[in-house]
Amino acid sequence: MPDAQLRITVCEPALARYRLPTWQELSRRPGLKFHLEYASDGHVPNVEPVGIDAHFTPAKVVLKRPPLFWNPGSLATLDRVPADAIVFNWNVRVLSLPLAIRKARKKNCGVVLFGHGFSKNETAFRRGLRNWVGRKADCVLVYSESARQDLIKDGFEPQRVFVAPNSVDQTEIQAARADWLSRPGDLEAFRRENGLADGEKRGPVLIFVARLDPLRRLDMLLEAMPTIGKAHPGVQLVIIGGGSELEPLKQQATRLGLNCEAGGTSGAKVRFLGAVYGEPNIAPWFLSSDLMVFPSHMGLSALHAMGYGVPVITCNNASKHGPEFDVIRDVFAAASTSPTRERGAADASKAPNGATFRDEDTQDLAAKVIDLLNDRARLQQLAASAHHTAAVQYSIPKMVDGFEAALRFAAARRGK
Repeated sequence: MPDAQLRITVCEPALARYRLPTWQELSRRPGLKFHLEYASDGHVPNVEPVGIDAHFTPAKVVLKRPPLFWNPGSLATLDRVPADAIVFNWNVRVLSLPLAIRKARKKNCGVVLFGHGFSKNETAFRRGLRNWVGRKADCVLVYSESARQDLIKDGFEPQRVFVAPNSVDQTEIQAARADWLSRPGDLEAFRRENGLADGEKRGPVLIFVARLDPLRRLDMLLEAMPTIGKAHPGVQLVIIGGGSELEPLKQQATRLGLNCEAGGTSGAKVRFLGAVYGEPNIAPWFLSSDLMVFPSHMGLSALHAMGYGVPVITCNNASKHGPEFDVIRDVFAAASTSPTRERGAADASKAPNGATFRDEDTQDLAAKVIDLLNDRARLQQLAASAHHTAAVQYSIPKMVDGFEAALRFAAARRGK
């Protein structure tokens, strides 16, 4: 029946706040009847399923170390909600997954497995087991093109590997950005009140926004600040986020002469704001910043910064990041491959939007930040490209396009 809706179910380990807009967008797509089955993974708090058809079934912890789970909801939903295609989370630690795939097959339901497609702590065994389970699905859906290419190298058929670029909902970000930019006087007043500008003078501002975690290596960034301060006196680093690392980082900043409370002795200073909630409150800090520095273990925070037009620099070790590392188009790599290219000539979808530095190399981090701050015109071009990346290329609709394509492909393969 050409007019019949395609019935789709997505099974997720949790209903995260940042993912809700994705499911809302998917549920609005013409020709689709959407249902979400979600559990509780113990890591991400669930939010209310506003605007979507959803059902919650708690997951069961089979073993704590290593963490192994049983997800009864992914099995029960196949009896409770008829589906033409279903998405399961591609996590081999969920012991019920092979049985769920088998049950979906018996129900004549197309199967999509959705996940990273790789592990940060990869081993041959994990990779082999994950790919073995992945081949039981009609297709797999990953966050990034680089993960897709790696799976193809592992023998997956290209037409059976789809990409849903991991995204954040830009609605509130773009609204807050537009509001503050429409009031330049208020933004300038904010900068003066917060020591980010002195009349016509404005020193460089670096920013970090995320929960403070040792893996993110903010200690490296603090070590680099005195060197950056020598090249750019008056540079400030604004750190927004809470966590157990807050006090140790403050102590380190004091030892380095950065003096987070007042002007320091190193030519640079660091300001710790703690957690700041709400885009209208975060927006003026981003809009007063020149560069987001995220030394390691970067995730969706990159797209948060880029949504405000703030380029991002991070370490060049992809294994230390989430799939969002694919977002970064390194200006230094671009310069080395196309040194004669005229600025502004590149397609916005391919133009550099950030930078990387050598992993674990504090000196290279400082040198790259100084290089970026030395060229204001180039930094402005990176900012424009960063905003295009977040607002256009990595939008929620783009992510949902990947889901819809995979689900329609899986539904068409039923019974094959």
